[in-house]
Amino acid sequence: MSVIHSEKANCKNCYKCVRVCPVKSIRVENHQAKIIERDCIFCGSCVMGCPQGAKVVSGSTEKVKSLLASGQKVLVSLAPSYYSAFDVTEPEQFAGQLVALGFYGVSETSAAAAYVTAAYYEQMKQGEQKNLITTSCPSANRLIETYYPSLIGQLAPVVSPMIAHGRLLKQEYPDAKVVFVGPCIAKKDEAQDIRHDSEIDAVLTFEELQTWMKDANATLENAQPVKFLNESSKILRMYPIADGILESIKACAGGDLGDWELLSVSGKENCQLLCESLERGELEHCVIELNICEDGCINGPKTVGDPVSRFRKRGQVRRYAQQDCDRFPDLPAQVALGKPFFDRSSKEALPDEQTIRKLLEKIGKDTPEKELNCGTCGYATCRDKVVAVYQNKAEWNMCLPYMRERAESLSNHVLAQSPEIIMIVNEEMDIIEFNTAAQQAFGISRHEALEKNLYELLDASDFERVQETKEAIHNKTVAYPEYGITTQQDILYLENENVVIGMLRDITQEIEEQEQKYKLRMDSMEMAQKVIDKQMVAAQQIAFLLGETTAETKVTLTRLKEMMVGQQNGQDGKE
Repeated sequence: MSVIHSEKANCKNCYKCVRVCPVKSIRVENHQAKIIERDCIFCGSCVMGCPQGAKVVSGSTEKVKSLLASGQKVLVSLAPSYYSAFDVTEPEQFAGQLVALGFYGVSETSAAAAYVTAAYYEQMKQGEQKNLITTSCPSANRLIETYYPSLIGQLAPVVSPMIAHGRLLKQEYPDAKVVFVGPCIAKKDEAQDIRHDSEIDAVLTFEELQTWMKDANATLENAQPVKFLNESSKILRMYPIADGILESIKACAGGDLGDWELLSVSGKENCQLLCESLERGELEHCVIELNICEDGCINGPKTVGDPVSRFRKRGQVRRYAQQDCDRFPDLPAQVALGKPFFDRSSKEALPDEQTIRKLLEKIGKDTPEKELNCGTCGYATCRDKVVAVYQNKAEWNMCLPYMRERAESLSNHVLAQSPEIIMIVNEEMDIIEFNTAAQQAFGISRHEALEKNLYELLDASDFERVQETKEAIHNKTVAYPEYGITTQQDILYLENENVVIGMLRDITQEIEEQEQKYKLRMDSMEMAQKVIDKQMVAAQQIAFLLGETTAETKVTLTRLKEMMVGQQNGQDGKE
C-alpha cells in the first residue's frame, strides 16, 4: 500500500514539496509532483509543507473499523507522546475512550521500549561497533539505508519499540490484532516492511484518531476509565522526546556507561549532517540517538494540537515519565528483537562535469556567475537541479529565473518587433514603456521617453480618461500633425497593474492612399462630366441639324404629293 500519494487536481506546480523534502524523493512530470516511494524516508515534510494539500497520507481508519467489526480482539499499542498530543490529564480516562470505540484494550508502546533499551545496552557492552545508532525512528533508519549505506554497520541491529510491542502483545494474546497509534507517518511503512510485517496489523496517526473521536463524541462522553494492559512504563515514557532514549539507557546501565559518549541529534538537516560526519570518521564510540523529527516524536508530522506548544509538551511528557521512574522496569518476557539492515540505495547514474555544463547552458547558466543557486526550483543549487533533470526527476521549466528571463526576452522581442506604436503609462501619466515603433514615430529614444510624462509628447486626455473611467477606447482615429502621422488607437486599462496601455497603428500611408484614390476618382468624374457635356452639345447640334433636314424633307414630300394628286385629277377631267 502506498503510504503517501499525490492528489493531481490539487498540485499547483509550486515545487514546495521539492524544497522541503530533505532527500528530494520527488519526481516532477508534466508539472505534477509525485513521491518516489523507493527513495522516500516518510518524514512527512511534503505532507506538512504542501499549501494545497496535494500530498495525502493513506488512511487506516476504515481498515481498523473493519477489524473491530469482525469480532476479533483488537489491541491498541499507544505511543507515549499521546499524553501531550491530546492534553491528557487522566491516562486511564483516555484509555477508556479508546475502549469505548471498540478496542479490547490499550497498552503503552513504551512497555516494549524497555526491551529495546536493554538490547541497546547489550550492544554497548559487546562494544563491537564503531558507533551505535539507535533504530527506534524508522525515518532515520531509511535515511541511512537509502542515502548513507556505508553507515549500516553502525545501526543497532534492533527492532523499534512498535515492532517489539506488537510481538509482546501477540505473545500474550495470540489471536489478537494490534493497531499502533502515534504521530508518525513512517510507522505505516515500517508496519508493512517484509522483515516484520506480521506484528502490527494497522497504524493510525493521532490525526486520524482525533477525527474518529470527534465523530464519535457522543459515544465517548460517558466513557469509563480503563486500566492499561501493561504496568507502568516508568522512564521509558521519555522515548518521544529528544534525549529520552539516552535517559532510558542511563537508567538501564545504572550509570555504568563505560567510555561510551552519548549524543542526541534531532531534525532532518541535523541527521543528514551527522551522517556526513560519521562518513568522514569524525566520531567514534558514541551512542547516537537519532530522531528525524525535531525534538523527537512529540513533534511528529501527524500529531495534533498547536505545534508551537511542543516546548510545553516536552515538559509534560518528562513529568509523566518521572511520576514512577525510581528504577528500570523488570523484563519478564522473552521477545525476539534482532533486525538486519540492508543497502536500499538506488545507485542512480550521475552526469560527468562536461554533461553538467551542457545541461546548465540549456537554462542560460553558461558561466558560473549565472548560477544563482536561488533554490526556487526546490534544489539547493543549479547543479543539483540539472542533475535531477538528468535523472528524470525534474523539468527544465522548474528554473523560475530562467523562465522569467525567457518570458521577458520574448516579451521585449514582441514589443521591439511590433509594427504598432505601444506606450504604457502609470496613473500619473508617466511613461513606463515605449517600444521601437514609438521611438521611430515620435523621434525620441526609449531612455528619453521613460523620463517624460505623456503630456510632454502629445495630448494625453484619452489616456487620462481611460485611467479615470477604466473604460477602453477602441479604433479612434487621431492625427498628430506635429509628427506627421495619423493613428488608429486602442487604449486599454490593465487593472492588475493599474496602468494604461496605448496601441497606436500608424495609418498615415493608408490615409494618403485613400486621399490619392479620392482625388483620382474626383478627377475621373470631372473628366467624365466634360465628356458628357461635350456629348450633350454634339447631340443638341445633331438634333438641330436633324430637325432642319426633317422640315425640308416634309415640305418637299408634301409638294410632291400635291403635284401627284393634281396630275391625277387632270386626267380624270379629260375623260
